[in-house]
Amino acid sequence: MSDVSLSVSEAAFKAVFNKVTPTPSLPFDGSTSLGPVWIGVEAAIHIEGAGDIDFEDSNTFLVKELEIAWDKLIVRLGFDIKPVEIGKFCVFRVPEDSPFLGGECLWEFPGCTLFTDEPDIGPLKINLNAIITYIVTEVSGRFQISLVKEGDKLKLKADVQALDVDPISISDTFGKLPAIMQAAIAAGAAGWVATNPGAWLLDVALGILGLPSLTEVLLDLMDIEDDIQEWLMDKLNFSIGVPNLIYQAILDKILSKTLFEIPDPYEFLPTFDVDIVDYGGYADPQPAGPKTKLEAPRAAILNPSAAFDADNLNIHFDLGV
Repeated sequence: MSDVSLSVSEAAFKAVFNKVTPTPSLPFDGSTSLGPVWIGVEAAIHIEGAGDIDFEDSNTFLVKELEIAWDKLIVRLGFDIKPVEIGKFCVFRVPEDSPFLGGECLWEFPGCTLFTDEPDIGPLKINLNAIITYIVTEVSGRFQISLVKEGDKLKLKADVQALDVDPISISDTFGKLPAIMQAAIAAGAAGWVATNPGAWLLDVALGILGLPSLTEVLLDLMDIEDDIQEWLMDKLNFSIGVPNLIYQAILDKILSKTLFEIPDPYEFLPTFDVDIVDYGGYADPQPAGPKTKLEAPRAAILNPSAAFDADNLNIHFDLGV
């Protein structure tokens, strides 16, 4: 038997890994209830490659920065507001000093109850694609390599052992988020007013609540306080659990990747055509000429192994010759 050894550097291995790792867009969604507020997310990411790869001893390597890019981020909001009872009252009363019907109510509102649905408002879709470039989350992973015989190929595979997704961070320099959120809430409030009978009485109801607008009622229910950026990061990371959703979305896509493959049996030379006249001495029956095909000499691969040292991936196998 003949012993064969191959070595692959970290730089070459990273180039191969980044060739096979990128994925199509991976959608995911999740939601949760926060008292009177229901919040959900519709998102999609894709994997671009590895920022850095470190070889470890034996048969594992560490991807320190598995680079992802966001394709979509939409937040959905629903609101369940406590019902507000509005009793009867006079909308238009004739002045007391009028010579006709003085003091009479010509238009009386019969009363109604606001906010009786579940949810009362929503779900609102807030498109946050404008902040995608300001979102940062790090993904790292440990992969195990193995040599697997599949058909007539010996394949070097990278199987994920563990993934770690850091909490989402939104850049402190991003200033559009408050305006996007407030505009979306205001649009949702305006839409509710436009589609609900008796909504023209909303100012009266809000006066009873001591609040100036439905928009502020909704923002108060969300408990945003002063920092929309911190509120959104908290809800995405901990309330909805987006890091775990990212983990689930990408896990199946990188469970096993074939980095490269070796023909088994191994070919020493390629198959090629030859002129019969150049190779005399054929016994009967003579090959149909004037050309014939010389098959490649092959040998089975035996005892394959793959392991890392500090600088290289080392592949060894024997040839059954």
